[in-house]
Amino acid sequence: MRRASALLMALWVIAVLSIMVLSFASEAHLQTGINVYVRERNRVNRLVEAGRILAEVVMSDYANAPEWADGEDAAKLFEDDRWFKEKRALKEGRPCVVGPILVDEENPESGTIKVEIRITRGLNINELTPDGDKNWRLRWEMLLKSHGIPEDYEVEAYDSQHHSRSHFKLINLLIASFADWVDADDNATPLDGEDCGAESNWYEEEYDDNKVDDEYKRYPRNGAIPDIKELSYIRGFRDFPVVLTGGILNPEDDPKDQIYVRGIADMFNTLGSAKVYVNDCTRDELMTVPGIFDEEDEDDFEKSGDNIDAILGAKSEVPDYDVDESLGWWQYKDFQDLQQRVADYGGSSSIQIGAEASEYLLFKPDDTTIFEIEIECESMGMSRLIRAKAYLKDKDVRYVEWEEDPVGDRKESGQ
Repeated sequence: MRRASALLMALWVIAVLSIMVLSFASEAHLQTGINVYVRERNRVNRLVEAGRILAEVVMSDYANAPEWADGEDAAKLFEDDRWFKEKRALKEGRPCVVGPILVDEENPESGTIKVEIRITRGLNINELTPDGDKNWRLRWEMLLKSHGIPEDYEVEAYDSQHHSRSHFKLINLLIASFADWVDADDNATPLDGEDCGAESNWYEEEYDDNKVDDEYKRYPRNGAIPDIKELSYIRGFRDFPVVLTGGILNPEDDPKDQIYVRGIADMFNTLGSAKVYVNDCTRDELMTVPGIFDEEDEDDFEKSGDNIDAILGAKSEVPDYDVDESLGWWQYKDFQDLQQRVADYGGSSSIQIGAEASEYLLFKPDDTTIFEIEIECESMGMSRLIRAKAYLKDKDVRYVEWEEDPVGDRKESGQ
């Protein structure tokens, strides 16, 4: 009996010791994994810093990149400046791509860096105001109509001046309310004889009538908006959010009478200029440019569309002067070049771009230009993604946005 008890005790001690050994081994293995993770994480973070420096090298000196010349000595240019092609692309306004670069060519697992730089798209909404643009209202109207809002579409809304419900053109309501949100005075903006703007008193009555909690109350900023999301607080936009996001404007109506609109939120940013960078832009941006659409006949969208097709299409036809024919498209050098090439495009005499368009078109980066930077780094299966926006000031790169591993884009293993 004693021998049996001793045997059981021995087995129990052995079992406990085995569990302890396994626990220590597991902990050691886990610690090793953590150490490897920290080491690789530090390595990929250093690659991010290298990518940032690489982006700044290209951006800070792109203006000095040599112009393309027939018969140029590319090998000599490369010897003088490793990044001359990338700088030239940026100088011409083309998207610039550096890499992927292997950190150590003799070690494929050392990690890679890729940097992309381009001029940011979108109009600076803070310049589409009475103080920022003499044609601000016209550009807003063209933008809203080209996204599907009929010019004569009316909605019922509260008129604080007459303390009653009234009918307003939705386009007027949106434009006037935005102007009142950003202007410095407290006078509602009238359009076409309609008191359709909205200052602080309108929002105060609206919140009182609807019993809105204080934390959800928003009032006119009386200055530039810092974020496009703020549009959702403004009269008209808050009542018809599909104007920003896209969707059915009047879902309560009979399906055959419903109006589908495209969202306008992605048309804007809050930095840079309201000019359109013509060498890398969208159709919708060009639709906001006076001289491309006919101011005397704003409803003639077909003619405006022909003008835009010509502007976008002519870039893909080789100009009648010396260019690098290995490229897929050739940027416009200036407004005169654009007019000439568009006039020759397709041989159509109906394509005419008015001189007033020159005020709203940008052909090369300038001191208002905001650049988008994307840095991708990979090492040992671990990735980092950085998205940033920056501008140049005295050849220094100054950041206005910096986002690390944006939600939905994270590639890091285990996430």
